[in-house]
Amino acid sequence: MLNDTRGALWWSYQLLNPDIRRCFEFCNIFPRRSGFSRQELVRLWIAGGFVKTSCSEKDMEDVAEDYIQELLSCSFLQPVVDGSFGCDFTIHDLLHDLLDKVTGSDYFRIENETSQRGNKSWKGDIPQDVRHLFIRIYGGELITDKILGLENLRTLILYYGGKDTTVDEKFIECICKMLPNLRVLAIDLSWANTGPNFSLPESISQLKHLRYLSFIAYSCMVILPIALAKLHHIQMLDFVDCEFLGFGSTGLINLRHLFLRTKVKCPNIGRLVSLQTVPTFEVRNEQGYEVKQVSDLNKLRGRLEISGLENVTSKEEALEANLAAKEGLTYFKLKWHGGDDSTRCSPEVEAEVLEGLRHPVGLEVLDIEHFKGSSYPDWMLSAQNGERKDPQLHTLRFSFCGPRGPGPELAAFPCLRVLVLYDCIWDALPDNLEQLKSLKLLIIHHCVNIKALPTLPHSLEEFCVNYGDAEFRKNCQTVGHPCWLKIKHIPKKEFAPTYISWDELRSRAPCSQFI
Repeated sequence: MLNDTRGALWWSYQLLNPDIRRCFEFCNIFPRRSGFSRQELVRLWIAGGFVKTSCSEKDMEDVAEDYIQELLSCSFLQPVVDGSFGCDFTIHDLLHDLLDKVTGSDYFRIENETSQRGNKSWKGDIPQDVRHLFIRIYGGELITDKILGLENLRTLILYYGGKDTTVDEKFIECICKMLPNLRVLAIDLSWANTGPNFSLPESISQLKHLRYLSFIAYSCMVILPIALAKLHHIQMLDFVDCEFLGFGSTGLINLRHLFLRTKVKCPNIGRLVSLQTVPTFEVRNEQGYEVKQVSDLNKLRGRLEISGLENVTSKEEALEANLAAKEGLTYFKLKWHGGDDSTRCSPEVEAEVLEGLRHPVGLEVLDIEHFKGSSYPDWMLSAQNGERKDPQLHTLRFSFCGPRGPGPELAAFPCLRVLVLYDCIWDALPDNLEQLKSLKLLIIHHCVNIKALPTLPHSLEEFCVNYGDAEFRKNCQTVGHPCWLKIKHIPKKEFAPTYISWDELRSRAPCSQFI
């Protein structure tokens, strides 16, 4: 029976398109029974040169997504049901066996000092012609004597394990000087002993073929050199805590994905016109950080947060962001500073700024934080006189928003399914909520001035009131009270007396299903 299964897998493998077959073979670099994310897989395939586009109109990311769908349809990729640790897929052991045979010495893994051949306490040799290498937990001898002589190496993924493992900057410099053909370099120092700062060497510029650079170090600040801007073929940069030293972005013309998990100085980001991913952009009162920097970044897709909007001083300036052209975005967050009001524009100016920041067509989630304008924009309040509606926008979140008064009517969002009000100072909900016929979830958290409810749509399935006015919560639970009458048709209701964070709110049932 087992031989029959292996024969069927081999037959299915042979039927794959050659380009898809090569991409699937790359999956052999991941440890057995480990998961990997969809986005990680797509970017590694592209960086490795495995994704071929015959149509100039289609991005490589979209072609790679087609490959994934094909591999899912034949069960070569298995979905991870619970999405543990950000993982989307895994591969069955029998398929790993198949890949070990077909890839030969091109791929090699050393996992916890064990090779994929199954030898414990592995002390053997790495194939000299290996092209793609994954290592988790190893000793210094293995680094110096084995890795640095691999002239054909194209992919190097290193995971350091154990705080007793010391990593110095000289090792990274050796990689840059002795492995010039690398296209993918991913180093995870999360558990290594590094000290407070870790500097990448200027010799990073010698990796002229590098497409993918990931350097994760939660325990230290990574110092990035000026020479990083000489990596003209780089497509993805991924760092956690990092600091740029005079970093110039003009040379990174092929950069598609930029992940910076802290607020760092990266001026003139608008020159990176190939960018598809930049999770956060902060507007500052400095040259090179104006909101117009995002004007030409029209290939952006997925998530985008623009913070520091208190530094935008007019509707005309806001319009320079050209948000309407960014049709690949699905999640968009607009964030003002939540501190001293003396640093903000007047409420009237803030209202004009939000009017000029109309989101693009196709957006699914809109998140507005610390907005204190005098009114809400026309594009949110009305869909009359030929104004467009937003049929795809399903989630709208207001947090720490004003002004005092009723919340904005949301006629432009007829397909809204989730509405979250978090720590807002409104004294009433929008009057037209009954017209939102698709609304499934309404969360009111710590909105202390809201003391009554309008008529709510019959589509609601969940209603949550947390913290805020105690009398209002009591009224919602008192049989026969007008507030109770307006929510009695809702199947799931939650009332909590304590303040909780947004992250905790998202994780709690029953309110987490739609967020």
